[in-house]
Amino acid sequence: MKSPLRVAVFDIGDVLFTPHAQSDFLNRWEQRLGIARGELSQLLWYGPDIEAANIGRITAEEYCRRCAPRLGCNAALALALVEDAFSGARLNDELVRYIQTLKPQMQIVALTNNWSFGRRLLEKRGITALLDLIITSAEEGVRKPQSRLYEIMLQRLAIAPAAAVFVDDDAENVAAARTLGIHSIHFHSTQQAIAELNELLSGQHSQVPQQVIGGNP
Repeated sequence: MKSPLRVAVFDIGDVLFTPHAQSDFLNRWEQRLGIARGELSQLLWYGPDIEAANIGRITAEEYCRRCAPRLGCNAALALALVEDAFSGARLNDELVRYIQTLKPQMQIVALTNNWSFGRRLLEKRGITALLDLIITSAEEGVRKPQSRLYEIMLQRLAIAPAAAVFVDDDAENVAAARTLGIHSIHFHSTQQAIAELNELLSGQHSQVPQQVIGGNP
């Protein structure tokens, strides 16, 4: 029996892109800003305004303006730091090559928790030609694992949950999608994710529950 899957949905960070060596990145910027070793990650990613940036209540530029005093620098340098963090990630070439083989029969979607500049950074990296649809948390005002973001995606594609497969490195995000009836793969490695996608596409098994056990209709 052929797979009914029509759409493959991928997370961006740690799936379509793999981060540069975080220790090197953090050490380099800690030295540049004169911040004690090991403190930059906490100051940058766990500030009081991080959630507002994630769901687009403030722009990336505004977040950096608010974050700059904690970092001891001006807003422009804080923005350069954040863009370095996002744009310095390496494209997962093996996964991209695999996705290109899916495109003739499936739509390819990016579903990402990202800031206001997320779409622009994807365009800058030349990845948008691979994607039929990009959905970002900042643009929609809601983020994974909240069910509303998955529902927005399904509505925009005009598909049932069982017609999509979702790949994400975060277990909570995967569980939320699966609860809605979306085929879901927890990304651990590129080879593992591709193997599970191939198995699903061959119709050998289904992860979709017979009954939706949670989430909004």
